[in-house]
Amino acid sequence: MRANRTGRNRNFVVLGGVGAIGRVVVRDLFESHPRNHIVVADYNAEAARCHARRFHSRRVTAVFADARQPKQLAGVFRGNTVVINCTQHDFNLQVMQAALAAKLHYVDLGGLFYWTRRQLKLDPGFRRAGLTAVLGMGCSPGITNVMTRAGVEKLTRVDSVRIRVGSKDFNGQPADFFFPYSAQTIVEELTLRPWVFESGRFHQVNPRTGWERVRFPRPVGTKWVVRTRHSEVATIPGSFAYAGLSHCDFAVSFDRGFVREVVKRLANGWTAREFARLPTPRAKPNDYEVSRVIASDKRRTICVDCHARANRRWHASAGDVDTGCPPSIVAQMIASGVITKRGVLAPEVAVPVIPFFRELRRRRMRIEIRESKA
Repeated sequence: MRANRTGRNRNFVVLGGVGAIGRVVVRDLFESHPRNHIVVADYNAEAARCHARRFHSRRVTAVFADARQPKQLAGVFRGNTVVINCTQHDFNLQVMQAALAAKLHYVDLGGLFYWTRRQLKLDPGFRRAGLTAVLGMGCSPGITNVMTRAGVEKLTRVDSVRIRVGSKDFNGQPADFFFPYSAQTIVEELTLRPWVFESGRFHQVNPRTGWERVRFPRPVGTKWVVRTRHSEVATIPGSFAYAGLSHCDFAVSFDRGFVREVVKRLANGWTAREFARLPTPRAKPNDYEVSRVIASDKRRTICVDCHARANRRWHASAGDVDTGCPPSIVAQMIASGVITKRGVLAPEVAVPVIPFFRELRRRRMRIEIRESKA
């Protein structure tokens, strides 16, 4: 049996739908189209039901889902169109397998390089089933991958792609030490060895190295960024090998004092689970994020910036918005037939640039592209 290709079925499952990003995905799906139906699927069934009730609509329902149980997940997924996986990346493979068994299209937020490379091996099964799986469709990876395509397409060939992300919080730092997003992800980003594609080959560098100062547009300004392990580097070199790409790396802004404190606590025996128990600030979100891709050849450099700001009505930070809206956009592109490629795909391969940027603008994210001579 082939997957539904009519684009008329707009039923979405958001796995991990009560998490920080899952909530934004659900909200965006609900507000994007009056025929979207959303299942909030989560291990915390009561929280999922409470969240679904807040919409006061039969278009949003809730269900218990256990990402550790592919057979149970397949039962939850069956009869829907696309599953958006907002769980931790180490669940990605079994969630994909459940989607394939249930004949659903699939979108996730990224696999921190290692899981993404393993997930790409499921491509033959998704192709045979006539299904699309888009890997790493948040902000970074996600928006940055599509921005990379926009930059590369303006060059005859491309020598290097550098991805940099910077943010600024205008609320000021609370007195207590806290994590701005997933504790597990941050700990892994700061402790696992990042992959870099250099001179046409992949190699690893030491964690927390490669610090550099980047001048982002206002209001973010100049920030320190550091290399971390990320999924863009897993796919972009292969996607643009035809253009001669020989270098690709990723770096994100972290407060250096925050990094020192994380390293200190890890040395004292803290685990990701203990970091996850730290309180989260409750102030209204008031931040700004700029994601940048710099694509260069020997003569020209194309710089592509994406600006995102907090959405106070959703109580979502800039990072929540630019991570949670893209998977909603792409899932709807798959359901409506805008994306027709089948198989397991990276965003830079699957997602059409101009329609995607148009959808970002609808959500108050702005893309700026400029060119300079080398």
